[in-house]
Amino acid sequence: MKTKQEFVITKKGVLTKYNGPGGDVVIPEGVKAIGERAFYGCKSLESVTIPEGVKEIGWNAFYGCAKLTSVTIPEGVTEIGSGAFSGCTGLTSVTIPEGVTEIGESAFEGCTGLTSVTLPKSIKEIESGAFAAC
Repeated sequence: MKTKQEFVITKKGVLTKYNGPGGDVVIPEGVKAIGERAFYGCKSLESVTIPEGVKEIGWNAFYGCAKLTSVTIPEGVTEIGSGAFSGCTGLTSVTIPEGVTEIGESAFEGCTGLTSVTLPKSIKEIESGAFAAC
């Protein structure tokens, strides 16, 4: 199933691939998870708004999106996968919403512009290297 030709979304609501031009991206309503490598290496992605209803941000979902400066993560997300935002050097601030219980290995590794991180009380596990080389 495709939505607006920019998003490849499975029948189960997993966004598996982004084919758009980048810039400011709003993920469509109805998406339940951002799959592995969905935005991998999207060098023109500047901001992304994740809709309510998304529960998981998958492994390497936004890996290497160096121009990404802003991400809105909604409440309801419970897991940020390994390497999810690794190499997003443009990120300066991240607020992890209440409800997230796990931040995967190397999730924000190499986010060299990151100067502010807000973590919720719901966090139970931050895996190895989650914020390495920031």
